[in-house]
Amino acid sequence: MEPKPTGFSIADYIVFATSLLASFGIGVYSSLAGKKEQTTDDFFFGNHDMNIVAVALSLAATFLSAIGLLGLPSEIYRNGWSYSVLLLSETICGLMGIFLFIPFFYKLRMTSVYEYFEHRFNRTLRRCACLLFITYMMLYMSIVLYAPALALSQVSGLPIWVSILTSGLICTIYTSLGGMKAVIWTDAFQMVIMLCGVVIVLVHGVISAGGVSTVLEANRNTGRLFVDFHGDPTIRHSFWALLVGGTINIMPFGLNQATVQRYLSVKNKRAAQRMLSIQLPTILTWWTILISVGLTMFGYYKGCDPQLSGRIERPDQMMAIFVSDVLGYLQGLPGLFTAVVYSATLSTVSSGVNSIVVVLTEDFIKPMHDMRRKTLLEERTIMRITKGLSFLIGFVAIGMAFISSALGRGLIQFCVSIEGMCGGPLLGLFFCGMMLPFVSSKGATVGVFCGLVMTFWIGIGAIVTHATVEPMPLFTDTCPAFFGNETTDNFAAFFPANQSSAVKGISSWNDTAGLGPDNVFRIQRP
Repeated sequence: MEPKPTGFSIADYIVFATSLLASFGIGVYSSLAGKKEQTTDDFFFGNHDMNIVAVALSLAATFLSAIGLLGLPSEIYRNGWSYSVLLLSETICGLMGIFLFIPFFYKLRMTSVYEYFEHRFNRTLRRCACLLFITYMMLYMSIVLYAPALALSQVSGLPIWVSILTSGLICTIYTSLGGMKAVIWTDAFQMVIMLCGVVIVLVHGVISAGGVSTVLEANRNTGRLFVDFHGDPTIRHSFWALLVGGTINIMPFGLNQATVQRYLSVKNKRAAQRMLSIQLPTILTWWTILISVGLTMFGYYKGCDPQLSGRIERPDQMMAIFVSDVLGYLQGLPGLFTAVVYSATLSTVSSGVNSIVVVLTEDFIKPMHDMRRKTLLEERTIMRITKGLSFLIGFVAIGMAFISSALGRGLIQFCVSIEGMCGGPLLGLFFCGMMLPFVSSKGATVGVFCGLVMTFWIGIGAIVTHATVEPMPLFTDTCPAFFGNETTDNFAAFFPANQSSAVKGISSWNDTAGLGPDNVFRIQRP
C-alpha cells in the first residue's frame, strides 16, 4: 500500500461545485414550478401527491447523515462487522412502519405528530414532546453541519467555515422557498449522488486492496468477521444486544415528524406503504455498502494503519483518507466523494429545518393565536410565518455549528447523543398512547419524566466517565520508510519501544468528536 497524491484538483472543485449547484437548482425550480399561490399543504406535504419513488429516496436520505457516512466504515474497520446485525433491526422497524405506523397516522391525518399527545393525554405533554424534538434536532443539525466539515478540512483543504456556510445556506434557501416539495426532490437527487459515490469508492477500494478474497482473508484473520451470540449484557456488541437495542434505537424514526410528513406526502395509505417498501431496501443497500467499505479499508490498510502511522489524527478521518488514497489519482472522484458527504449533510439539515417549522407553526403559533384572538390565521399569514421561520431556523443552525467548533469534544458528543436520550421516552409515550388505553395523562407524564432522568443519567455519565473502546488489532508492520521521522516520533510518543506493532489500545470513541459507533445508525435522520 503506497499513499497516492492527495488534495483537490480543479476537476474535483468542478464536480463538487456542480453537485451543490444542481441541488440548489432543483430545490429552487421545484419551489417555482406549479401553483403560483403556495399553501400549507404544498409547503408541509407537497400537496399530498408526490412521486412515491422520489419520496422513498428522500426518506432514505433523511435517515442518513455525513456523521454516519464517515463513522460507520471507521467503526467496521476498527471493531469488525458486528454492526451488520443492525440491518435486521432496520428491517424490523421498516416492517413496523409499513403495517403499524402508516395505518395509524393515516387514520389521524394530523399535520404535527405531537398533536396526538394532546388528544390522547394533555396539552402539557404535547408541548413538552415538541420542545424535546426541537431541542435535539437543533443540536443535531449543528453537529451534522460541523463534524463533516472538520473531517474534510483535514483532507481536502476546504476551510471549516466555508463548508458550514455553504451547506447551511444552500439547504436553508431552497427549504425556505419550496418547503417539502423542494426537500423531497433535492433529497432524491442527493440520494442518487450518494449511492453512486459510495459504490465507486467500494469498487476502487476492493481493486486497490487486491480483490474480494484478500479483503475477506485479512478481516477473517483478525476476527473482524466474528459475531458474538452470547447473552452477556456487558459484551460491547453482541448479536442480541444489537438486535434488541438497535431496534429500539431505530424505531423512533418511524414516528418522527419528518418521517410522518413523508408518509402523508403521497396520495393514500397504499401509496405510502409502497413508498416505504422502496425506501427499506434502499437504506439497507446503503448500509451494506458502507459496511463493505469498512471491511475493504482494513484489507487496504492491514499492514499500515493511518492513525498509528501519523497520517490522520482521529478515527473519523479514516473514510476521507481512504478515498484520498484510492481515488486521489483520478481527478474529479475525490470531488465526487466530497459531494456525497455534503449531500448527506444537506438532506438531513433540510428535512430537520422543514420539520421544526411544522412543529413550531402547528403546535405553538397557531394554537396560541387561535386561543388569544378567537380567530383562525389566514393562509397567506401562515405561509409568511413558515417561510420566515425556515430562514430563521436555518441561520440559527449555522450559528450553532460555528459555536460547536469552539466546544470541547464532550459537549459535541452530548449534542449528538441527546437524540438517543430524548428518543426513548418519546417512543415510550407513543406506544403508551397507541397500545395501552388504560394509561392516564398523569401516568404518562411521570413515565416520560422518569425516562428522561434515566436516559440523561446514562448518556451524560458515559460522556463524563470517558468510556473507552479498545479496537481489534491494528498494524504498522509494512509502513514504508518515506513516512519520515515525524511518523517515528509519533510512534515513540504514544507507544513504548517494547510494545508490539499489533497495537490494541489506541482509540476510544470519544476521540471521534461524536462520530462514534453508537451514533452511526442515528438520524442520520430527524
